Amino acid sequence: MIRKPRTSADPDVSVVIPTVPANDHDAVVDALREGTVEEFEVLVVDDADLDICEARNAGIEAATADIVALTDDDCRPPPEWLARVRDALAGDVVCVEGRVEGGRTYRGTGLYVGCNLAVDRETALAAGGFRSAYAGWRDDTEFGWRMEDRGPCRYDNEMVMVHPDLPRASIDDEKEARLRREYPRRYEERIVPDTALGRVNDWLWRRGFWDAVDRVRYAGGNS
Repeated sequence: MIRKPRTSADPDVSVVIPTVPANDHDAVVDALREGTVEEFEVLVVDDADLDICEARNAGIEAATADIVALTDDDCRPPPEWLARVRDALAGDVVCVEGRVEGGRTYRGTGLYVGCNLAVDRETALAAGGFRSAYAGWRDDTEFGWRMEDRGPCRYDNEMVMVHPDLPRASIDDEKEARLRREYPRRYEERIVPDTALGRVNDWLWRRGFWDAVDRVRYAGGNS
């Protein structure tokens, strides 16, 4: 089911938010309404029967603006986010990834974090959208790498999204191996050499290691 809590006769940007009925998405929509761009629409794809890739694709297909911005139901866009999205996707640029702050941080290494992406709608559709084979792990990275084959893609440090909570995704070793197999050069260039330590820390964090360390470190901290 696709709902449009915000509509516009001629939107500059269409915002696609995949979600499921169990998750709250009102806060992210409220944050978008407080932004500086007046002409935009919001498409909330609220369907538990769709995986995240199918939900994003459904939103992109239903969007009416040439520019589609992607974020998640647990994010909080700053007031200037949509304006930056609109300005960043200018000329022949087909995909822009932005900075992420909060419970998750990202500084732009060509991995295309799905909570802060802007795409040219027609190019995204021509690329085939998001692939369900990667749903839940690396689906955004794989999509971004295919968009690179369609036109210029770039990182915009001023296109900021706030992700207050820790990511819900879990590492999927099979999908990770598939990405490496299908995109060996980009995988070796972007994921292996420069982020090896970060990936180890991320792996440990997602499995609760650092939470356990913190519990030990701060046990009895008020005594």
